Amino acid sequence: MKTAHDLNALRKILSDVACVLIESKELLTHIDNLSGDGDLGISMEKAGYSLLRELKEPNDDGIAGLLSRCAVRVNMDAPSTMGTLASFSIMEAAKLMKGKTAFSDTDLLRIPFAMIEIIMIRGRAQEGDKTVLDALIPYARTLSEKYSQEKDMGKAALAAADAACIAAGRTKGWIAKIGRAKWIAQRSRDCPDGGAVVAALAANIIVGKKIEVIVD
Repeated sequence: MKTAHDLNALRKILSDVACVLIESKELLTHIDNLSGDGDLGISMEKAGYSLLRELKEPNDDGIAGLLSRCAVRVNMDAPSTMGTLASFSIMEAAKLMKGKTAFSDTDLLRIPFAMIEIIMIRGRAQEGDKTVLDALIPYARTLSEKYSQEKDMGKAALAAADAACIAAGRTKGWIAKIGRAKWIAQRSRDCPDGGAVVAALAANIIVGKKIEVIVD
């Protein structure tokens, strides 16, 4: 699968991610009602609309500028835990892309790990705590491993998206170790982690796939 790595490709990706977040409001609300305070769907819907509004603005400051402005907008409009972590993650991508006019394959491999690092620092979470990291880390690992094997970013991204989806599903049955869900540990066992589902939705829409998440 041939992939484009320029500003136009980024704008398309951000638009697609924004739309899937908006479309997934009810699903994410349902998940968070089971394991949190119920605001994840609303928060991610706000983040989605924030991205779409920013994409309508004139963009003469390149990839890093667009990412920076999206990060600020999401932080302002969706100031929940997940919204804040998403903002920090986008800002890390902006830092890596400063002064660049296109994403290299190396950039695309580095960005997920930079996001993981900032989420670990800011969210004080680790793999296995039942958070967004439990989908994002398998995504990053698979992307790196598959790219190393085949040197094809398109194929690697497809495999990584599948890995994120599987990993998000596996968080069902786990007990949350951090955040509000920690205080309702047994109830949180009954559904996948909402943040992990967000990561899986985004990873799959980036490669042109929509996934169905079933929550009993």
